[in-house]
Amino acid sequence: MKSPVKYITIIAFIAVAALISVLLVLPEDFFKTKKAEFHQTRYLRPVLQNDDFDALDNMAELVAATKSDQMKINLDDGEIAVAVLSEDFDKDGSQEQVIAYRNLLKENNPIYLTYIDYQEDTKLYNRVWSGPSAAVRPGTVSLFTQDLTGDRSVCIIITGMNSNGEHTITVFKVARNYTAVTSAAAATSALSGGAVISRIADIRIDGTISIIETERTQAYQLGLTNGASFDIRGRGRDVSSSNEFDQIEITYSYNPDLERYVQKTVNRIPGAQVETAYLRRLLGGNAAEFEQFISGLWYRVAPDMSINNSQYIYFDTNGREIIFYDKSTQQVYKWLSSTSTRYGLYVSSQNISVTTLRRVMDIELESIDSIRVKVFEDVRMKITLSAPWDGSYRKSASSKKSDENAALPVEPYINAAYNGSLAGIVFSSNGEYVLNVSERIESGRYTFFALDRQEYLELLPEDTQADPPNAKTFDGAAGNEKKLREVYRVDRQAASIDGKSESFSLQRVRLSAGGVQEFHEDPIIFNLSE
Repeated sequence: MKSPVKYITIIAFIAVAALISVLLVLPEDFFKTKKAEFHQTRYLRPVLQNDDFDALDNMAELVAATKSDQMKINLDDGEIAVAVLSEDFDKDGSQEQVIAYRNLLKENNPIYLTYIDYQEDTKLYNRVWSGPSAAVRPGTVSLFTQDLTGDRSVCIIITGMNSNGEHTITVFKVARNYTAVTSAAAATSALSGGAVISRIADIRIDGTISIIETERTQAYQLGLTNGASFDIRGRGRDVSSSNEFDQIEITYSYNPDLERYVQKTVNRIPGAQVETAYLRRLLGGNAAEFEQFISGLWYRVAPDMSINNSQYIYFDTNGREIIFYDKSTQQVYKWLSSTSTRYGLYVSSQNISVTTLRRVMDIELESIDSIRVKVFEDVRMKITLSAPWDGSYRKSASSKKSDENAALPVEPYINAAYNGSLAGIVFSSNGEYVLNVSERIESGRYTFFALDRQEYLELLPEDTQADPPNAKTFDGAAGNEKKLREVYRVDRQAASIDGKSESFSLQRVRLSAGGVQEFHEDPIIFNLSE
């Protein structure tokens, strides 16, 4: 006769096996409302070189189609996503979504926002709320959240430009007592009644708009008390003045009783006098005209009008790049698009090394040889008074000597191969080069250019192959270090019949607002290959 213990063991084994089988066939979200997803803000921003709205629409449609998997719902016919923001708005441990979209079936239609939440009864995402913003141009839109009011409410902020070339900011506040909508019927009711989200700010100005942050107490940081609200400041033209450069600065503050932003202060700021005809040509709505004006090197000017030689910006209009220098740091951004404003340009750019880093610049003409720059960093349009790149810039003397440089003709691209004692280099007519140093191959882009009647060569590496640990570059640097662009002074020898130099030497230098800085390295000689 079998022992009862054996029967119990067999029954327990069968029960455990059955339980495991049931768990394997259950849906993934059986024990939770939904699977938590953690995404960064995604911007479906079109990349344009001009202000062509037809192309903008087509590009937006193409980008949205390729990014549709990032959205939790399908938009209606004609609706094209511009930006997607995922965040836990109702603090239920899972993420909701806000989508900024444009309806292509309607002309000059504003950018709309729609709020997406999860319904328990259908196990699906649905629209809970929708509302228009003041922005119209998709290529200028930025979408983010921030506690502007200081009471820990979620504020959805969308900035951009409208069809009149004005900067806009629209702020929507999510109700503090809002909880997740549990059914599709409740979602439809909230959508029609607008109870979920309210508009607390809608500001438009033909200048710049900034969010002015103030320090909040430690008690706020610990969740014990509310904090001070942030002001919104707009700066634009003073229409009451005959001088085009006189400006008016309006500050808006949050009124908790009215639950919206109201005008707080108005300050008038006198501007420089600029010749009217030149001003009309430069600010006539042609982005290319202003791009040519800012092309070149600009150095930072301190409030006391002293020159800051350690911080400057280089606008490469032809190469479609913007280079930021700060002491020993160099940041290179790809110039994506330009949009004309009343006083200058609204420029969108992307870091060439870290593509998730975006930088938007609001560039305004300050005088005949100075500009004022506001930089909106990365994916958040978050501006403070101490932003590192904000301020006035003057054009460097080297950028003003274009007439002198024109006397020194330099071909930017050649088609030739050269050998040296340390390296061999091949230049192609399409602007690409291949450098071979000690079994190490480096490829990238190059350009020859002239500055103050001296020729220079710029190398921008893109790829490196077969890089042994102890390899050296042809200028003596360690080969296993990641190289950024390098600039070399070029001294050519006698030229051959076809225009190529029989030999030339390269000596590494650095270009700065103060001029050319020498590294005092030995020059490298290259001879034309047979």
